Amino acid sequence: VCSARVDIHSGDLYWLAFLHLSCPRTHVSCRDGTECVAQEYLCDGEKDCADGSDEDGCAQLCNTPGRSHSSYPCGLGTCLNASLVCDGHQDCADGSDEGGNCSVPCKQSCAHLCYPSPQGPRCWCSPGYRLAKDGLSCMDIDECTEWGEGACSQTCLNAPGSYSCGCLPGYLLEPDGHVCKLTGAEPVLLVAVQSEVLSYGLRSGREEVLLATDKDRVVFSLDYDLVERKVFWMDLATESIRWQDLSSGKKGTLVKGVKSDCIAVDWLGRNLYWTDGAAGQVLATRLGAAWQGIPEYTVVMDGDLDQPHSLVVQPLAGLLYWSEVGSHPRLMESTMDGSRRHVLLARGLGWPTALALDLPTQRIFWLDEKLGSVSSARLDGTSVKVLKLGWVRSPFAAAVCEGQLYWSERKTWSVQQVDKASGKNRTTLLKRHGQPHGLQVPTWGAPNPAVTALLGTNACAKSNGGCAQLCLPNP
Repeated sequence: VCSARVDIHSGDLYWLAFLHLSCPRTHVSCRDGTECVAQEYLCDGEKDCADGSDEDGCAQLCNTPGRSHSSYPCGLGTCLNASLVCDGHQDCADGSDEGGNCSVPCKQSCAHLCYPSPQGPRCWCSPGYRLAKDGLSCMDIDECTEWGEGACSQTCLNAPGSYSCGCLPGYLLEPDGHVCKLTGAEPVLLVAVQSEVLSYGLRSGREEVLLATDKDRVVFSLDYDLVERKVFWMDLATESIRWQDLSSGKKGTLVKGVKSDCIAVDWLGRNLYWTDGAAGQVLATRLGAAWQGIPEYTVVMDGDLDQPHSLVVQPLAGLLYWSEVGSHPRLMESTMDGSRRHVLLARGLGWPTALALDLPTQRIFWLDEKLGSVSSARLDGTSVKVLKLGWVRSPFAAAVCEGQLYWSERKTWSVQQVDKASGKNRTTLLKRHGQPHGLQVPTWGAPNPAVTALLGTNACAKSNGGCAQLCLPNP
């Protein structure tokens, strides 16, 4: 929700108070003109506008597609189950569900059921169906297509009058039949705060310091190698990428003489990638490299990159995704050797500073510092969804786990969490005396059997692809 109720000491309030609020095409303005709310927030039963105007006039939607199979509109903006209409008891606050033509018998040729109403007999449909335009027949509702993640958090199978949810390997369907949760150990969030890397339990809220560097150092971007249980991070003070083994505590330097806003580990191909925005490059080195005074890395992409910034990898598919924050911001995709490069998205972007992959739903998320938004799209660049949220101010890194999106906010020195589908239920998970930067949700331990079975899909996973030094996958 984009709101004018910001810090009264900031200049933002002055401008928002005197300029007409312009909402993006995916949002609508509240009646008082001070806020924009996403279209999917309209008539969802929650007041997202301060004046409640996003829930006004919703009674007329009772019989529209997707609202309810058997809803009757009361006169004061609420919907009533059709079985309670004309039952001799006033269930609508204004009594509009009784009287009138309630006594007229049902003689219509309804496909499913007929109920009396003050306006005369009406047809209605069983759960999972909606009334067709002829007012008599019923059509199946494809909940999987129409509701998206509102139906199932991962896989969805439509059926006549119903649907069922399923989960990918490594996940278990919750008793509600809709949400998938990770099996095994508790998922944790790794967060870099100043000179430390913290572990935060996403179920228990338990905090632990995993590693600490010198007080004058800043752990910037970070990532995790789930095969060897190593944390890699960018050390700005020494312009180096360092690592620590979480099992043995051993530390080391991977490469020196680098400047980067973002690093990403390809745990399958055994490489580490990073962006250099100033040079306009994406570079890579082997995870097993050891600093011996001579840089051992290669430039994967160069030339027409316009300030590459955030970077994420999809090892099983052998793909790279990155954002560019120059004069023409865009989201890009390529294979891990830099070939087959193409634009994923180039419209509606301001400054996409934090990317995260959600592989169970095959979507990419990004936070836009300039637009103050949380957005996502399918991995082919389609089905773009934008949620304009006024409190997205200075995002640095992001991660997705199950139904939540997490990101680090530098200006507020905090780590935030929202529902990834709706942008609602914002929570501050961590707030420390120091700026949080890198953030990651790793999978502890070795890959599960389902992942191990796919190792052969990456040409560099076995014997380094036969290469003497660096092997870059090209699926």
